Amino acid sequence: MGSPTSLQSVFKNRAVRLLLLLPLLPFCTGMGKLNQPKISVRFYAEAQAQDSARFARPVKFENPPREGYIQQIPAIHEGMIKAVYPFQATDGTWGCAFRLDANGRIDLEVVSTERRGTMLVAFVATKAGAHQVAEMYIDRPIRDGIIVIPKGLTELEIAALTKEFAPWTAPKKKGAPEPTPKKKEVEGPQMQQRAN
Repeated sequence: MGSPTSLQSVFKNRAVRLLLLLPLLPFCTGMGKLNQPKISVRFYAEAQAQDSARFARPVKFENPPREGYIQQIPAIHEGMIKAVYPFQATDGTWGCAFRLDANGRIDLEVVSTERRGTMLVAFVATKAGAHQVAEMYIDRPIRDGIIVIPKGLTELEIAALTKEFAPWTAPKKKGAPEPTPKKKEVEGPQMQQRAN
């Protein structure tokens, strides 16, 4: 073992290092918050009642009204969103189409293939709070990387989305004159209306 003086110097050196690093602590704890989006958009796949609480959580479905479960981990999240296309819904709220990146496109294709016949539930969260926005019935595989919340978003949420994510140009209408090309234009969403 070492002498008492060498142990004292080791503790003294560690204490000095700790005191020198202590002022940097607030900067280190806030670093993860720098790249966090101001709004989160998450889509959760429907889960089974027999799934444990570690993998599923209860939710109330509105169309049709019933109790059910969704997975704890989102199938699609805001980190996968490449561009947004907001639009006014018929009920006065807002809807938004989301173009996903390559990883999001693959995840959307997987969840829409494996979970066909179930629901995909959209939640939106801001500093003001989080709420369940829409439930979408998965009736076919989605391979184009586009997912749409048809209604239920507020003007403040749309403002946060358009500030956080790149805009997506409007879809071309048949018979409309070709616009003058700008830099690289992005196609608009291919949306289909489904009667409830």
